[in-house]
Amino acid sequence: MKNRSSKFSLKFLQKTIQVWESYSSTPLSLNDAREITENMTALFNFLLTENKNIKNKEGKNAIGKI
Repeated sequence: MKNRSSKFSLKFLQKTIQVWESYSSTPLSLNDAREITENMTALFNFLLTENKNIKNKEGKNAIGKI
């Protein structure tokens, strides 16, 4: 089966299936692995952005207290 996404290698998607399938009641497909990977990437990007926003806000608050 050909990997439909150039973003993730077949080997990476197969490893994703291996890691996450134990949490699933049904076997996972390459498409499931792709979706898991995209969702986890989005989650980490969100968390990094929020962390940056919080640090920027804290920095502005600290300047206002001087």
